[in-house]
Amino acid sequence: MLKIVKYPHKALRKKAKPVKQITAVIKQFSQDLLSTLNPETGESLGVGLAANQVNKPLRIFALKMPARNASSKANAGGPDEKFEIIINPHILKSSKKMFSSLPQNQQFLEGCLSLPDYYGFVDRPVKIKVTYQTINGLNKQATLTLPHSIYFQHELDHLNGIFFIDHIKTNQEPIYRADKKDKLTQTELPI
Repeated sequence: MLKIVKYPHKALRKKAKPVKQITAVIKQFSQDLLSTLNPETGESLGVGLAANQVNKPLRIFALKMPARNASSKANAGGPDEKFEIIINPHILKSSKKMFSSLPQNQQFLEGCLSLPDYYGFVDRPVKIKVTYQTINGLNKQATLTLPHSIYFQHELDHLNGIFFIDHIKTNQEPIYRADKKDKLTQTELPI
């Protein structure tokens, strides 16, 4: 398992560099990233993990994605999802419809493995068209809807040195901290 760096580690603020060639070293690192996020011995730690969260400034992240044949309405955490390695990702198009326009019972808070126990609302486009390379070097395009569109944007922000609390500060949204029983209490932003 790789060590996940914690906020305010300087690696979280560095813009990651594109992967020029998918070598054996990149493939091994990608497997280590997946194993860190989704260890075989237990429950996954989260829905995504970017390379700079393990102190590697590469444009790679592991992400829970809809399975190939899943409907666009696949349930988060359901059998229609799988972890995938995303290399050199780009958003080609974003919907004008924003997360905040949805009924409150369809909205959720974002959290981050590099800032455990903190959560906040980040307003993002609900639908995005993306392009990226697979671990086998194939160029792929996908249209992502909730919740996968939010996951993808969160991880892409990491690769650009942007942290989810930056959005919370900019939009003056509240931030919450979970206690040991997962009860959320509004708090101040760390640092």
